[in-house]
Amino acid sequence: MAIVKMNKFTLLSFESNQDKILEELQGFEGVQFIDLQDPEVIKENEIFETLDKGKAGKDLSEYEDSLSKVKFSLDLLKGYVPKEGMLSSVLNDKKVISYKDLKESVEQGEWKNIYHSLKEKDDKISELNNEKSKNETDIEGFKPWQNFDAPLSMLKELKETSYFVGSCAVQYEQSIAKDLEELNVPYFVEHINKTSKDIYFMILCSKEHEELVSDAIKKYGFNSLHLSYDESPSKIIESCKERIAEINAEEDAIKAEMAKFADKVEVLQLAYEYFTSLVERQNVKENFVKTDKVTAIIGWNEVDNNKKLEERIKNIVGDEYYLTFEEVKEEERENNKVPIKLKNGGFAGPFESIVAMYGLPQYKEVDPTPILSVFYFLFFGMMLSDAGYGLMMALVCGFVMMKTKDREKKNTYKLFFFCGLSTILWGAIYGGWFGDLLSKYLGLNIPILINPTTDIMTMFIMSLAFGIIHIFVGLGIKAYLYAREKQYAAIVFDVVSIYFIIIGAVMLLAGMMAGMTSLEPVGKILLIAGIVILVLTAGRESKSIVGKAIGGLNGVYGLTSYLGDIISYSRLMGLGLATGFIANALNLIINLFPVPFRWIIGPVLFIALHGFNLAINALGSYVHTARLQYLEFFNKFYEGGGNKFNPFKLSSKFVKVTDNNDSVSR
Repeated sequence: MAIVKMNKFTLLSFESNQDKILEELQGFEGVQFIDLQDPEVIKENEIFETLDKGKAGKDLSEYEDSLSKVKFSLDLLKGYVPKEGMLSSVLNDKKVISYKDLKESVEQGEWKNIYHSLKEKDDKISELNNEKSKNETDIEGFKPWQNFDAPLSMLKELKETSYFVGSCAVQYEQSIAKDLEELNVPYFVEHINKTSKDIYFMILCSKEHEELVSDAIKKYGFNSLHLSYDESPSKIIESCKERIAEINAEEDAIKAEMAKFADKVEVLQLAYEYFTSLVERQNVKENFVKTDKVTAIIGWNEVDNNKKLEERIKNIVGDEYYLTFEEVKEEERENNKVPIKLKNGGFAGPFESIVAMYGLPQYKEVDPTPILSVFYFLFFGMMLSDAGYGLMMALVCGFVMMKTKDREKKNTYKLFFFCGLSTILWGAIYGGWFGDLLSKYLGLNIPILINPTTDIMTMFIMSLAFGIIHIFVGLGIKAYLYAREKQYAAIVFDVVSIYFIIIGAVMLLAGMMAGMTSLEPVGKILLIAGIVILVLTAGRESKSIVGKAIGGLNGVYGLTSYLGDIISYSRLMGLGLATGFIANALNLIINLFPVPFRWIIGPVLFIALHGFNLAINALGSYVHTARLQYLEFFNKFYEGGGNKFNPFKLSSKFVKVTDNNDSVSR
């Protein structure tokens, strides 16, 4: 299994057939278009500059408007649709519908009726909210005037008397009183209310003195009360509160009516998929160039699908097309321009997600997934290391894996199913079944191949040995890539030299620490030979003798990174011990409860505590196993950074939309 082989296709067709072809290709879901209007592409193909640029179709605005209405309706109903439970989200797959059925369903127009009904209700709620806000503002505005017990209409009925009802900052109270006295005209003042900031009052005077009084208070920032009501302030507040209660009741009634549309969400979701696909189909035209009558489309597709692609085009436009396929050029390969799709089946397939998190390989590289899958499988179980936990993972993931048909979900569950199997394997080797539950508390004689409490050094050496093997495999892949490029000398300089150094160092250590003195001479020879090769060749890229010498010394200094890489694998032991020891401690805590409380509380605590330990250490195992792949393994041969193959396809956010012609495309 490897990187899927790609090639570039060029399709010329009459512009009148463009929409039909795009609809067919969208259902085919097997091509990724190249933007022929990109300046870099034009620079490489100057002929494109002389052609007209493709533009989105005239129907785009209509589709976008419809999509906007559908989104509005879905967003509005979001609060009325019961949230899917965690178990349901795990087990339930998306509904599957063919594009033909989708199109027929949406074109019946039911979504429009739903939208108009919801829009009308939403507008009414907005109107009520505005009125509610006005009433709340009025309540706040008239609260300071509650002591004014006369109807405001009485002020409006005054004929010979002018009135000033309003407020000023409290610090101007004495100044206003003084200025009014100095006017030497008859007036009447009533203080209605006073706060820490403002003073509220009413002034009455004859109409002939209105201007004098107005000028006297205006300079102090007099804020006049707007008399839009006739009742007294207390009655106004009461009326506003009553109206707010009525508005709330109206809103509740409207929301209850809107909630009845919750069962229409699927209709809107289908409309969303349909119009999203149409919008994408129109927008993608901006990747093309054209003449008056002919459109040029260039893109990538899988080599194995060449025949299927041509069949699809021929079925839709007959012989009115021109289609050619072109192999990947060396320049495109080297410049990382080829989109990447991985194809791994069976055991390795679920582990593609681990590779993708780091970065897909470039087209010139190899797919590391098959080899990574083996080491990830081994290392995860070695870190989690409890067979009971592994059994729980395998059972749960195996169950949901069989229930779901969604490929992405199935691969995720399958990944953790395999991790569960690995954990069972290593847990059985270490004798861990929910810690020491079976052996210590249930009295069962559990076979143990490696005892974590007494064989720590064995686990440590085994972890480092796995690390060396892992690193050697990475270097081996590097050697393969050199051989593929016919750089045979580089294999000796960059790979064999490291093999010699590591093997020689291991043999020397084994001779000194384990008394295997016969290994020491061979180890010395390999170690010295490797260092000599490294010193002489690590700086070979430099043109000067000094540069070569410095490069050689840097190469030797770089050996310390290999020591760090190998020591990093001690986490295989560390996390394995942590899981087991924590599980043992949890069993001890539960056992501290006296009988009969132990039998009542114990099962609940057992599930909660061991569930927490499983979750935390499974997460740690997932992260640290990935870390060993990314930092200790990939850096030996892998560059990554490949661009994912993103085919032109139908929208499937809420439901899975399938092609009308699966027999041809799949």
